[in-house]
Amino acid sequence: SAASDVYKRQNLMISVLTDISALNAQLANRNSVSGMNNAAENLASGKRLNSARDDAAGMAVSSKMTAEVMGQRVGISAASDAISMLLVQETAVDQFSNIISRIQELAVQMANGAYVANDRAYAQLEVDELVEQFVMVASETTFNGKNITNGISGVTPGIRIQAGASGSETFTVDVVPGGTLSTMLPLVSNVTTQTNAKQTLTTMVSALATMSEQKAMIGASINRLKTTIDNLSAASISSEMALGRIVDTDFALESQKLAKQQVLNQSSNAMLVQTNNSKSALL
Repeated sequence: SAASDVYKRQNLMISVLTDISALNAQLANRNSVSGMNNAAENLASGKRLNSARDDAAGMAVSSKMTAEVMGQRVGISAASDAISMLLVQETAVDQFSNIISRIQELAVQMANGAYVANDRAYAQLEVDELVEQFVMVASETTFNGKNITNGISGVTPGIRIQAGASGSETFTVDVVPGGTLSTMLPLVSNVTTQTNAKQTLTTMVSALATMSEQKAMIGASINRLKTTIDNLSAASISSEMALGRIVDTDFALESQKLAKQQVLNQSSNAMLVQTNNSKSALL
């Protein structure tokens, strides 16, 4: 058509002021330089996503996944700290059990009618010291400055453990009711008479059952936390692998891109020289 002929004549005409070939060579040169810079940046940083322009959707996903991975790592650390805390609790409960067992032993001994008042008075001295030790362990056993053994049954709230990246990944560890027993033991630990010794014996059996229950609860919590750590560790590895596929540079691919852009850059430079030299024919 006539329009097509005009277009062809415009593009084929010889011009000094507007050199279409040179302009095209310059454009190709700019594109190749941009490609080389991008490939070099990816190879230097090891990341495919260095800014949002590289992949806007991928950057949004990577930000979310990075936060998730970090939450999983912190969850593992928090669960490990909680296990350490529970081990401190377990040590204190062992001391409580030993103290209660010894008071029980003295109560059994003093409930025997073969002993006189002086014998029971001497036994009471040991009972009093044991009770004081119980109170001290209950009030002084702490983890990171937080008391974990001086709880009061039905009053002291449990310790909430954050074991994951989301707000719902929590569970509660009970504070050992040492405060309740610290209040009770001084009132019921009496072996000065045969009758009192029998009553003390009954109370110690109940207190010892409470300690056994605490040990079982601590053990169950430790096992749960270990399972949580195993689960978070596996999830963290899978999440990091997925994140790596989005963010990390494929070095083989980027090296290929860099080599390609370098060749194109050299070619465009050469063609730019050729187009500039071709104008000398006009002279």
